[in-house]
Amino acid sequence: MGLRSNGLAAAAAALLLVSLPVYAQDEPSTVSFDGIGFTFDEALGVSVNIAQVPGGSPGEDGPSAVGPGRLALTLYGPRGEAAKVPRAFSAPGVVRFYHAADLAGHDWQSRQLADLRSLLDERPDLAPYTAPGEGGASLPLPFVLDGSAAQAIDARAQYIDTPDLTGIAYLTVFRQDLYPFAAGDFWYTFQGLSADGEWYVAVDFQVEAGMFPAKVSQKDVKRVRTAKRWIAYQEQSVQTLDAAAADAFTPPLTSIDDLVKSIVTD
Repeated sequence: MGLRSNGLAAAAAALLLVSLPVYAQDEPSTVSFDGIGFTFDEALGVSVNIAQVPGGSPGEDGPSAVGPGRLALTLYGPRGEAAKVPRAFSAPGVVRFYHAADLAGHDWQSRQLADLRSLLDERPDLAPYTAPGEGGASLPLPFVLDGSAAQAIDARAQYIDTPDLTGIAYLTVFRQDLYPFAAGDFWYTFQGLSADGEWYVAVDFQVEAGMFPAKVSQKDVKRVRTAKRWIAYQEQSVQTLDAAAADAFTPPLTSIDDLVKSIVTD
């Protein structure tokens, strides 16, 4: 099951489309809107769609809820000038900026904000968050989109701190049942706060983990159909992800880390 966004229909209404062809192969591109922006390399995309997404009513939660208003910057590949712009999650990655005050009244998002603030204040070791717990469920890390699917595993969790923001980055897979992981099921996510606390920043990129099979076989499915086997599979998967080189993923994890570290919220 892939990651799903609240308010995808709203995200289609873009304020501005900025096409950023990369003329110099080794030079990164920069996008900025009202003082908010970041730098990214060609491995992450060459164009950006900027959408001011209106929020839904407070108290509405769940997969069909619009959620808080946000600025969504969607990265994608080259397109013709009149071509249809990809909607969020029809593209490789999305960077979202929420006013932290706007999360109040939205139960799921306000809980994620509180959990994130607690983690950033206390700075606990993140290892327990990547270890399967009782029944195979690990401690969930903050994730501001709706919680309709659980984090089946979390791996490579790390704090990222810059002069402009601080937060947590990790790899995850979302599941509603016990089902093995294919190479294209993984997501890199960063959940953070701007230095002044005004912005909640979420970066989500689908990544391909080449150390996992392209497709899940029925044999693989049968192997994880008991709780004991599922926990062993989770542990093995986390170890595999943690041990892999950053460039074993597509796009490379270093490219996404660099985007995160370049974010400004002036």
